Amino acid sequence: MNIKEITAKIMNEIDEATQKVDEDVLIKVFSTIHNGNRIFFHANGRSMLTIKYFAQRLMHQGYRVFIVGDVATPAIKPGDVLVMVSACGEEANLIAAAETVQKIGDIKLILVTANEASTLAKKADIVVKLNTPIPGSAEDTSIQPIGSQFEQAVLYVMDVGMSHYFMDRLGITLTPGENPLHANLQ
Repeated sequence: MNIKEITAKIMNEIDEATQKVDEDVLIKVFSTIHNGNRIFFHANGRSMLTIKYFAQRLMHQGYRVFIVGDVATPAIKPGDVLVMVSACGEEANLIAAAETVQKIGDIKLILVTANEASTLAKKADIVVKLNTPIPGSAEDTSIQPIGSQFEQAVLYVMDVGMSHYFMDRLGITLTPGENPLHANLQ
C-alpha cells in the first residue's frame, strides 16, 4: 500500500469508530461539564495527550481546567468533574483516582473508553463508548500501531466534535488572535 491508501484506510477506521457514539451520552457530557465547578482530566500515555487538546479548548472557552499530575493542579472537590480516558478501563492508577472521587463524593466522573464493561466504566457516572476494539485484543485488526485507533477517536469525538458543540451551544466564536485566554508568554 502507498501512503495515500494507508491514510484512506486509517480515515475509514476513524469514521467507523466515531459515527456510532451515542449522541445522547455526548449531550450529557456537555451538560455535566458545563455545570461543573472545575474540570479535571486524567489519563495515561498517549490518551492523556489526546484529552489535553479538549482541555485546552475548554480553557479557551473560559472553563477552569486542570490536568491530573501537573504540579499546579489543586485537590478535586465536590462539584467538580473528572474526565478520564482509558481504552481498557483497567489501569490501577485511574481506578485509584476513581475510588478517591467516590470517597469525596459529589464529583461527576466521565469515562471515555472502548470497554464499557470495565472496572472504570462501573465507577463512572457517564461512559462515552467509542467503537474501537480494546488495543491489543484479538479484535484489534487496525493497521495502525496499538491504541492509535482509540486515541484518534478520542481526539475527533472529544476535541473536534465536543469543543465545537460547546461553542455552538454557548454562542462562542474564537477569532484567531482575539481570544484573551490564548497563551501570550513565549
